[in-house]
Amino acid sequence: MSLRRFSLINRLLTTATLALVIALSLIGIVMDRAFKEKTMHLVQERLEGYVFALISVVETTEDHKLRVHEISQIPKLTQPVSGIYAQIYSDDYNWQSISMFGVDLPKPQKLMTGDTTFDAPLKHHGKDYFRMTKGLVFDTELGEIPFILSVSEEAKNYFRELKEFQEHLWIWLLLTSIISLGIQGLIMNWSLRPLKRLTENLADLEKGKIDKVSDDYPPELAGLTTNMNRLLENERGNLNRQRKTLGDLAHSLKTPLAIIHSELENQGDTNKDLISEQINNMNDIVEYQLKRAAVAGHRTFTVGVPVIDKLEQILRTLDKVYRNKKVMTHLKVAPGAEFFGEHGDLMELLGNLLENAYKWCDQNVSVSIKTLTLLNRKRTGLIIEIADDGPGINKGIRSKLLGRGVRGDEKVKGHGIGLSIVNDIVESYQGNIEIKYHPLWKGAHFIITLPP
Repeated sequence: MSLRRFSLINRLLTTATLALVIALSLIGIVMDRAFKEKTMHLVQERLEGYVFALISVVETTEDHKLRVHEISQIPKLTQPVSGIYAQIYSDDYNWQSISMFGVDLPKPQKLMTGDTTFDAPLKHHGKDYFRMTKGLVFDTELGEIPFILSVSEEAKNYFRELKEFQEHLWIWLLLTSIISLGIQGLIMNWSLRPLKRLTENLADLEKGKIDKVSDDYPPELAGLTTNMNRLLENERGNLNRQRKTLGDLAHSLKTPLAIIHSELENQGDTNKDLISEQINNMNDIVEYQLKRAAVAGHRTFTVGVPVIDKLEQILRTLDKVYRNKKVMTHLKVAPGAEFFGEHGDLMELLGNLLENAYKWCDQNVSVSIKTLTLLNRKRTGLIIEIADDGPGINKGIRSKLLGRGVRGDEKVKGHGIGLSIVNDIVESYQGNIEIKYHPLWKGAHFIITLPP
């Protein structure tokens, strides 16, 4: 099975299982090592206790020789083969505990006074022992008597307990792994349920049962579904705009074609000027409708276009075209303002509005561009205001200029095809446009709002 066809839940379960196995294995190793160290420390402390107990019963005889006075208070050393064995060696004295009866242990190694060794384990004749050996000295009137004291313990109990602990440990870790994997599987199945539901939604969307994806998803998927619905809405808007453009084009061409057809059927002289006029009219209609069809519209996934760059480019061009008017532009652009869409739409929108402003102004044109932010939206929108000190636009024709029913062959002086295209662009970006009277400049005031 290729990695691409390896399902998401299988990937999660596989990685989670590996992580769990590794984690529990490390826990098992750490716990096993901790148990070994702890029990070994207890063995060492126990043998050390026997050593100090034996030191307390070591004394000298009248002839200044070592002897063990009484070990009845140390029961383990008085019971044959009890598992605890003691030995004392000096130059002229060797002693073994009663518990060593029938037990063969090697003689302790010689140590310097004050030295201590701990053998863990000590192997002898196929058996394991723990042994602690100390180098000691007994002070007498005739001088010091050095001797070695050794206490040994059979290690079989330690290894038996260690084996039992390891068996129980790994059994419980295995059971814990199985239970954890089961719980993990249930959690993953519950966690991935929204993804399964999203897949079902997309299948219904493809079959045409629904027209958009449900918004009832966790926050992690809400952004995806929201952007997906916007993308679908944009695509439908583009399709409807293209259909509308084709319909308007066909409807607009009927009248010029009918006139040309009627003129060509005329038995008399053909009016070439009339035919030429209608052909030019048809060219204007086609050009206008193509511009409308080229509007890209709101895009969910796009890179921001710096507004100031395009604005300065348009103003430089208009300053050259209207150089005789010596137009003064008053700019106020928010730092970092960006247009999230096709740069051609921005050029068309600003170009048409500014050209009208330059054309109708007396001498002043004002441009104000602000950013617009909305909750839960990472990118920003725009508020564009363009005003001039010209004659303005009467209230009676403002709504007509921006009406959707304006045909390509309808000409309104000063505000014709250009404003229709601007209106189409603004609507395609789900914005709105207003035409007002500017109180300062006393002319037309266009306010365009483009949401994020």
